[in-house]
Amino acid sequence: MSLAKVTLVGNLGRDPETRYTPNGRMNVSFSVATNRRWSDAGGNLQENTTWFRITAWGRLAETLDKLTQQGALAKGREVLVTGNIEQREWTGQDGQTRSNLEVTADDVRLIGGRGDGGGEFGGPVNPGRGGDFGQTEDSAMDDVPF
Repeated sequence: MSLAKVTLVGNLGRDPETRYTPNGRMNVSFSVATNRRWSDAGGNLQENTTWFRITAWGRLAETLDKLTQQGALAKGREVLVTGNIEQREWTGQDGQTRSNLEVTADDVRLIGGRGDGGGEFGGPVNPGRGGDFGQTEDSAMDDVPF
């Protein structure tokens, strides 16, 4: 198992889900698909999609939950996520080893409309972190287009 910092740009594969640990700590999880396109040696267009499972905790989870309830964060929405990535492995019921990529989010930004990839910037979701332009949580919410 390795741990590394990552920055991802991709689209939500499903609506975020809010859960609570047994001791009442909130977390919000969702999947993000990143796509890479290139031309191979023969000039044929190739595409690769990688899926990541994203989990947010604390104030970031609270903010993401609010955005989900307001409809601003939903399946298809383009986001930029920074956080720590881990590869987890397990054995499936069929005996095959499987793995997935999980990111514990430090910051999530809305960067496009729902699935349109259109350059509309939604502002930072996790105030108090790098690149937040000095906004508070409430002022960051005011900049999110609904």
